[in-house]
Amino acid sequence: MIHLKSCPKCHGDMYLDKDAYGSFRQCLQCGFMKDLVDPSQILAQALKPKGKVRQASAKAAKKVAA
Repeated sequence: MIHLKSCPKCHGDMYLDKDAYGSFRQCLQCGFMKDLVDPSQILAQALKPKGKVRQASAKAAKKVAA
């Protein structure tokens, strides 16, 4: 599929393509490339925990309960 005059660099025509790393758009005139993000990757990234979650020990839980 060709997107007419959609290149942010030279306002040239861009086409959709796919390789081993994923989908991208590339300009026919200047060669500018823009990676396209798969919606499932966005969802997986959002659901991924941000860091290690510290769990309280049994002793600490007893202190909090008391």
